[in-house]
Amino acid sequence: MKSPVPVLLLILVVFWGCTGNKEQKTAVSLHFNPEDSMLQNPIALIYAENSYHLFFNYTVDGEEKFGQAESSDLLNWSNKSISIESEEAGIQDIKTIVADWNQTTDYSAEATALIAFGTVAENYGELTISYSNDNGYSWKQNEGNTITLADYNESIQDIKVFWNDETQAWILVTLSGYEVRFYSSTDLKNWEYLSRFGDEVVLKSGQWASVDFFPMEITETNETKWVLFISADSGSPNEGSGVQYFVGSFDGFVYQASHNKPKWIDHGSDLYQAVVLSDYRLVNKKPVLIGTLYNSIYEKFNIPTNSSTEFSLARQLTLKEKFYDYYLFAEPVTAIEKPATETINETELSDGKSIEKNLDLPIRIDLTFDVNSRLYLGMAESFGVKITTNEGKELILGYQAERRYFYIADPSIQRDFPDSWDGFYYAPYVTNEPELDMTLIIDRNSAELFAMNGLISLSRKFSFNAENVQVSLFSETGTVNLLEGTITEF
Repeated sequence: MKSPVPVLLLILVVFWGCTGNKEQKTAVSLHFNPEDSMLQNPIALIYAENSYHLFFNYTVDGEEKFGQAESSDLLNWSNKSISIESEEAGIQDIKTIVADWNQTTDYSAEATALIAFGTVAENYGELTISYSNDNGYSWKQNEGNTITLADYNESIQDIKVFWNDETQAWILVTLSGYEVRFYSSTDLKNWEYLSRFGDEVVLKSGQWASVDFFPMEITETNETKWVLFISADSGSPNEGSGVQYFVGSFDGFVYQASHNKPKWIDHGSDLYQAVVLSDYRLVNKKPVLIGTLYNSIYEKFNIPTNSSTEFSLARQLTLKEKFYDYYLFAEPVTAIEKPATETINETELSDGKSIEKNLDLPIRIDLTFDVNSRLYLGMAESFGVKITTNEGKELILGYQAERRYFYIADPSIQRDFPDSWDGFYYAPYVTNEPELDMTLIIDRNSAELFAMNGLISLSRKFSFNAENVQVSLFSETGTVNLLEGTITEF
């Protein structure tokens, strides 16, 4: 199935250069990553007052905290201070946050409130409530502070709350063990049990860790479907962690998935605990995802990542019918503009020549290849991009045309940990289309590959330990025609 990446015969590194002023770069990193703390996971992403508000858990000196960052473009983030009325509010165990846009509850008597729901680990089925009337800058404890849900035999791992226009009621989604439960309420305090989902899911593995639930319209028909995210700490297509998803129908009471075998939003194993922009349709925005770049397999094999935790790039989601089924497409948000872009002219890549150029991280690489000749002799077996540092670290991202898969390969894993794991991520894809596209986002602590307009994505946590790298375009055993390409240094 998988095979070692062959020795690459680098053929070309395109003649590009930096045209912008390096002193005017607007982003040291394209990923949210506060340098003075350790990120844990995103809690919620909410759009209010012309800004995105990202709520998250983090630790400082071993103590878990609750944080907020604000951005106008999902790229440049600024941390915001948070004032908590009482530590007894359970604010450190917050699992989700919802906005009461229609002011349907007592929390919004004065102004639209953000309501935070937390869990109490030692009390199964018990939830805490806190609220804010100033977009999350200060939080108050709800009088009474607790909700008790019956019949829980283990801790609730995660929660999602949202307003359902069709039933004119609040919906609470809980995740516990391998079970997702649905509840309904009119006041966010008293909850009625509706239904559950999970027994019908095949191929359960690992621990289910987080949940999200949201509607999406199918691009081709505008029909509304409901998407359920469940993050698991293992069981992803390439081992390790991941975010599985189901597409189905929800009538306000019962969720029915169109498929009971999970799909995965990212084919790598380093995207975990993802959240989607809450109420994106109410605030007239696109659905975007942010997750944690984490993989349990590193801990399993004691492989040091040598990088701090960071969140994934914000990704815009679309839902499409393809191959007689429903699939989510994920692409980098359009906010990632191209301040200093160089164009690569149409070029035939083949075995032989090697030209290299240093580029400053972070970078974005957009490539379109002609694969119309893939059924004929002479088509390259493999092609893509190799990233190398002066210290000899390297990462290879590309498409294996002979065996039909996209991949990210880390030769150092195979070299340094030969008895543990091969460090190879791949996503099978047999294309009948004449062109093949790839977008690569390379940052100091990660690499993310998007292909076929977002149907394929592979994320990799990888510390380059360098501010600049050498980038090479390659073709191995044959030729491939690069139709167009661009390189962006931020």
